[in-house]
Amino acid sequence: MAIGKYLTNMGVIGAAVGAMGVLKQTQSMPRDWRRFIVWLVWAAGLLLAVAAVAKQPEDEAYEAELKQQVKQAKAAAKAARKAS
Repeated sequence: MAIGKYLTNMGVIGAAVGAMGVLKQTQSMPRDWRRFIVWLVWAAGLLLAVAAVAKQPEDEAYEAELKQQVKQAKAAAKAARKAS
């Protein structure tokens, strides 16, 4: 697992930089449960960005397989029209 693909992904970078905004926001908040919720939402966003990068190769493989199936279906339909 190469860490470079995570460090160069704009979604991960944006989520990580968002921590600065969350930090500024939570500094002025009262110390109660709402502060925890803000950090939890930020962490969930970062987690989703990292998960998207991790799943990207599987998504690309699925798209390639789908294109191949469409190409085969078109070829079969063309062969069926020719045979008629």
